[in-house]
Parts: sequence; structure tokens; C-alpha cells
Amino acid sequence: MPFIQVALPTPLRRLFDYRPVAGEPLPQTGVRVKVPFGHRQLIGLVMGLTETSELSANRIKAALTYLDSQALFSQQHLDFISWVANYYHQPLGEVMQAALPALLRQGQALHPPQEVRWQLTEIGRQTALDDLKRAPRQAALIRTLQASGLAKTQKSLQAEGFTLAMLKGLQSKNLIEIQTLATTKKGIGLPQLATREQLPANVLAEVPLKLTEEQRQVVELLIKEVGGFNPTLLQGVTGSGKTEVYLQLIQHLLEQGKQVLVLIPEIGLTPQTLKRFEKRFNRRVVALHSGMTDKERLTAWRSALEGRAAVVLGTRSAIYTPLPKLGLIIVDEEHDSSFKQQDGVRYQARDLAVLRAKQEAIPVLLGSATPSLESLAKAKAGAYRWLYLKQRPGADVQVPEPKLLDIRNRHLTGGFSEPLFRAMDKHLKEQNQVLVLLNRRGFAPVLMCTSCGWIAGCLQCDARMTWHREPPKLHCHHCDQQQPLPTHCPQCLEGELKPLGAGTERAEETLQERYPEIPVIRLDRDSVKNRNDLASKLEQIASQRPAILLGTQMLAKGHHFPDVTLATLLNADHGLYSSDPRAMERTAQLIIQVAGRAGRAEKPGEVIIQTHHSDDPRLEKLCVKGYEALALDLLEERQKINWPPYAYLAMLRAEAPKSEQVEQFMSQLAEQANLLNQEGIALLGPVPAPMERRQGRYHMQFLLHDNKRAPLHRLAANLLLWLETSPEARRVRWSLDIDPEDLF
Repeated sequence: MPFIQVALPTPLRRLFDYRPVAGEPLPQTGVRVKVPFGHRQLIGLVMGLTETSELSANRIKAALTYLDSQALFSQQHLDFISWVANYYHQPLGEVMQAALPALLRQGQALHPPQEVRWQLTEIGRQTALDDLKRAPRQAALIRTLQASGLAKTQKSLQAEGFTLAMLKGLQSKNLIEIQTLATTKKGIGLPQLATREQLPANVLAEVPLKLTEEQRQVVELLIKEVGGFNPTLLQGVTGSGKTEVYLQLIQHLLEQGKQVLVLIPEIGLTPQTLKRFEKRFNRRVVALHSGMTDKERLTAWRSALEGRAAVVLGTRSAIYTPLPKLGLIIVDEEHDSSFKQQDGVRYQARDLAVLRAKQEAIPVLLGSATPSLESLAKAKAGAYRWLYLKQRPGADVQVPEPKLLDIRNRHLTGGFSEPLFRAMDKHLKEQNQVLVLLNRRGFAPVLMCTSCGWIAGCLQCDARMTWHREPPKLHCHHCDQQQPLPTHCPQCLEGELKPLGAGTERAEETLQERYPEIPVIRLDRDSVKNRNDLASKLEQIASQRPAILLGTQMLAKGHHFPDVTLATLLNADHGLYSSDPRAMERTAQLIIQVAGRAGRAEKPGEVIIQTHHSDDPRLEKLCVKGYEALALDLLEERQKINWPPYAYLAMLRAEAPKSEQVEQFMSQLAEQANLLNQEGIALLGPVPAPMERRQGRYHMQFLLHDNKRAPLHRLAANLLLWLETSPEARRVRWSLDIDPEDLF
């Protein structure tokens, strides 16, 4: 008798063998199964069947029940998920859990049960009421169903006074029958999808925009390559119409009956992008992101699985969505760091999009105005085709060149210099909008005593508390610890407490004082807490002129604000001299993204970047020669120092409540790594994390570095074998991050 092999949501990197459910046929690969596991019952996924097991037959438990009649994932998709688990050295069961909607992980049915509904049979429709003279209540029931013309729920019929006995009596006469729509497994009341959908012949619901010559050439070239694996990097200046290229390419795929997966970086951009896609196509477009309810997410996921959703628009986890007719994957803003999952099952969705496209032999399109250095390196090496959109639609619409405003020795009011205020005055007087980006929330990043120098610090982290005015509090943005504002200095008891620096709240107060008649619309995590908040803010932006748009980087990502003619970054210096190897790349991307918000309609735009380092050669090159010129310089630097994308990294992190615990563990880990390291891999550390104490725990990290991928993975796999059996590893929390992007 074969055993079933099950992937379970445990930290153990293995499959578990079970005997099949007694009295039921062997399950398909890819169905969910409930099994006993110790003193618990877990829900896992059947990965295959085996005739042999490492355990003796009497030690193998029987599975309890199968939760699906058909596989949730094809074998090809299971192979993709298994590859993810192997490459990132993550437990397969946990990757499977990440690939399933929450309600399916909890054991809910894929298809919900329906209320019992009664409908007329063909005989019942033709029955004359006179034939039921001796049974007036049954005649009344037939009359009710004939008048309705539709099936009616048993509950509603009983509310009208018809009993179950009457229903059964008419059923025995073959005059009425129960309408069967769905399975009877436990469900959650999701709407039943129609068994057939009458789709309009034309996939378009509106006429597409007229393409520029550049756009037309790109679309035609991409359409020619549909039908095979062709990774393409589309580098287009902000406002150059990349989305229209996506839409017209998607149109071609939909006309072939294919599905398309579009990955976008931010939940905040989803409603805006979803509306544009729904407006364009006469096909079902669904969203998938963590801001949806569990029911909404399962409904959309099921629609994709059953081939009913033609376009799936989602954030990084949507890469796992099963799509039986997948014909194209698009990754918009492919440079964005939010495509990297930083906790739990760690993965890079952009890289997985390329891998999935390769496995399914379909094209993948990576779009960005500021491509990641990884994608640029592959395009430069010829692994990706490299296409450009260098112009905005419209002969007079030019991308503004950022101007550096030196603020050394200048008085700043809430972060604003007087020359910047004068520029804002000019644009606002012309009834335009001004966009101000400041990547710091709160009123001030520091609260300090002017007498003794005390600074408000977090009790749980090696970090300063941010002062918020609305509501008044001190807030650590690393651990979410919050404290009331002190009335006096807790150290010297008499010094005056003053804010240092500026956050979005302080900038908002400054702007409201200077421009009392002009609305200041703030977008940050404190002012935008849900989808309704964002929609309200965007409606306000669309209707107010003049206006000032103030916010963190969520304001710079993907939005189209046609009335913005001045965009400014209050402080460009945070990433210039950081020890983070990616800091300059991310600063340059942010500056270009901010610049791209200005002058997107017929009016010319202006971009002002405040900095204390206006003579920095990298900033000058970025502003004069553009992002690509600087990015190629950064790639050359990376190549010289043998750093990604020209080398490979793996990061082992550990944390514990006491510093001695994590130090002892990391010391043993380093010792074991040196014993196992037979291929000369560079071992860097262990060292304390840049923020050593965070959320009341002490953090350390250990970096593996090599110019070849395979030896690095072999060492990582051997270290995992040791970690899973080490007593010291059970006393700390540890994690492995393959291809880490955040070293800090």
C-alpha cells in the first residue's frame, strides 16, 4: 500500500509520510489533507505517493480527511513552489502555506455550500394548477415557483408558510427538485461563481490611447515574442507611458484567451491601477494583496485558479497564484524594495517572476524608470532584452531636470529654505500643485533637553523616539513602542525639551502657517491607514487647485498628478554617505521618482532637491546625465569590490532576549561554518546588527560571500543541518536570508 507524502507548516525541512484515508481513493497530488501531528491536527498539501518510508509501517499514522476533490496546484506549479523552498532553504510546508489564502490554510472549502433551493422540474412547469385541486397548499407552492421563475431557498418558502412535508410531497411527484450548485464541504459563504460566463467578443471596454512611435515599436516587438520565454527590461522615464504599453500588450494576450499576472509594489497603488485595468477590459480583473479581507482574497484567488480572472493584479505574494492559462507576467516598478519578503518565508518576487516565466515558457516584462542594479547588470550582459521609452507622450512634455539647492549656511523653517519657499510661491500663484517629499513621519525625529542633552530613546530598541503631535506621543517606528510626551526632562528635571529635525507633521504645520489659504494634503502611514483614507486623499488631490501635496515615499510611487508642476525633496542627504551598499542606489531612485511627479501634463515641471552636498559628484551626475549614467558607475564599483550582482550573499541572523545567549550561539555558528567551509567562501562576522537591540532583543548577523552561487548554497545547506540539531539553536531565534537586500 502506498503512503502519501505531505508538506506541513512546520520549521522542519522535510515531507511527512501518512497512510491514506481509510475507505477513500488515493488523493491527487496538490490537494489539501488534514493529518494528526503530535497532539495537534494540521492541514498540509499532498506532494506525492511513495511505496517506501524511512519509518516502520506501524509508526505511520493515517490521514484524517481530504479537503479537496481536485488539486489546487498543477504539478508544474508544485515544482515551482518546491524550487522556491530549495533555493531559499525554506521549509516546503511553510512555502506552501505562503502560497495559499488564509481561509484555505484554515481548512475552509474552496467552494462554499449553498442554501437549499427548490425549483420546478420540466413536468412542474407544465403542470396545470387544476390538477392539484385536492392539495390547495401544494398548488399554492407550485403557483409561487411558477410566478417567480427562479429557484427559491427553502428558508424563504418556509417563511411563506410552506412546510418541508409539502416540499417532499411535490418532490415525490417529480414536480419540484433541489437545485444543486456546489459541493457540501464546509465553507464560509462565498458567492458561488457562475458555471458559465458569457464574455463579450471584444476584450476592450474602451478605445486604447494612441501610442507614440516609441511605444508602438516596443509593443510590436513584445507581441512578436509572445509564446516563449523572453525576459525584457523596459526602462522608461517617468510619465513615458509604460502602463499603456502594458495594457496594449495585455490586450493581445486576452484576445488569445490567456491570463496575465501583473505585480505591483504597493497596496496603496492597487485601487488606482485596478480601476484603470477594469475600465479598459471587458474581462474579469482581480486584485490580490494583504489589505483585502480573507473572504475577498479567497474569492479572487479562486477566480484565478479556475481561469475566470483574466488579469490578476497583486503585490509580491501574488507570484504564487495558480493561473492555468498564464501567458504573461509583468513586474511594474521592478526596482522597488517591497518585492523582497523580509521575514517568514524570505524571497524576491521579481526574481521568482523571471523563474516562473522560464518554467512556463512565457514572456516576462520588468518595467521601471530606475531599474535595479541586478536587472541592469543582466540587461547589460544580454541576459535580458533592454528596451527604452525616453520621451513622454506629447512633443512639449519634457521630463524636468532636477536642480540641486545647496542649503549649507541657510536658515531652515520646518525643513524649508527661503529659495524653496519662493519657488513654491510662484507655482501656487499660477494655480498649480506642489509636491513635497520628506521621508520622515511624525513631527520631529528627535526630542532633546537643551540643558543636559538628554535624548528621548526607545526602551526596547537602540533607536530614538519620534515625536508625534497628532495625537501627542513618542513613537518608535522600529518596534511600535509608544510613550506619552514627558512634561520635563527625566534626567535633569529642569531643562527645556525641544524638537530637532523635521517630520511630515512639522512640515505640514510650517506649510499651513505660511499658506493658510491653500490646502495641505498629507500622505503618510499616519494619515493613510486604509483604502478608504487613500481614496479620499486622492479625490481631494484631483479636485484641489492650488494645493500642496506632502508625504513620505508613498507619494512618489506610481501616482499620476497632472496638476503638479513643482516637486521637491526636502533632504537628499540620508543615503549619500551611508555604510549601506544600496543607499546611493535607493537615494537616486527616490530622487528620480520624485522628479517624475512634476510636469506630467501640458505644463512644464520643475524639480528642486535640497541638499547639504550639492557638490557631490554622484548627485551632479544623476541630475545632469540621468539615472542610467549613475547606475552604470555604481555597477562598475560593485564589480571592482566583488559585490552583488557580481557576487552572491547569504545572511544568517539570530536574536535573543540576552546578549550572552546570542553571542554564544553565533560564536558556535562561526566555528561550525569554519569547519564546514571547504571551498574558500568568505565568512564575515559574526557581528552585532547595526541596531543591536530591537524590540527588547539582541541581534547579531553572519554573512557568507562568494563569487559563485553553488558553493554558497552547499555551505548554507550544511549549516542548516547543524542548526536543526543544535541545542544552542533552540535558545535563540535564527533565520537564513538568501540574496539579502537589507544588511541593516
